Amino acid sequence: MSKKIFFINGFGGGREDSLELRDSLEEKGYEFTYLDLPGQFGAKDVTIDDFEELLAYFEGYFPDEEIILMGHSIGAEIAAYLSTRLTQIERVIMLDGGILTNEDVGKTLAESMEETKEVLSQIGGDELSEEGLLELMKLNDAMKLTIIRPDYKTPTLLLLSDFKEELPIKMQRLEERQNPYVDYKVIQKASHNLYADQPDLTVKLIAEWLANARI
Repeated sequence: MSKKIFFINGFGGGREDSLELRDSLEEKGYEFTYLDLPGQFGAKDVTIDDFEELLAYFEGYFPDEEIILMGHSIGAEIAAYLSTRLTQIERVIMLDGGILTNEDVGKTLAESMEETKEVLSQIGGDELSEEGLLELMKLNDAMKLTIIRPDYKTPTLLLLSDFKEELPIKMQRLEERQNPYVDYKVIQKASHNLYADQPDLTVKLIAEWLANARI
């Protein structure tokens, strides 16, 4: 099994946010590579307009050998989607993403985009691109719920926060559309940023799953 983990963070998540996660995984013998999400930080000037551009952007970072792809939030959905297109992605780890839609929280895509624009305007600074992130939101909406599609067959670990307003929706979806390739665990006392709230438990569950994955 591959020991190379590539990590795609979520909106607003920077490289420094994943340092503890990186260090803990490297202590367990994994090689950790951080990937900037298009439209922010090191990839602020990258705007992705379609799925082929998304594929080309990330494929450029991957070696011609098996890897593990991990993502948080929108990065989790992207990781699952990429695994259906790129054969070198051996396994996927999803950190509280890829299991909810805008509709699940009572919003349309347009409403979510307006909220994001407002948040970005409040944050300010020069590390986030409104255009790049909004285009990524459109693609995310088109690829949503990759892991519950009947043809999804990438061995996947989904770690969920126990945020009470959303967890029942997530659990119902997983139970209704069970996929033998998807294992999931709920991390207690964790927000959406579960790998920051519960770093030790997050890494423990990841390492155990990689060592004992059924498929």
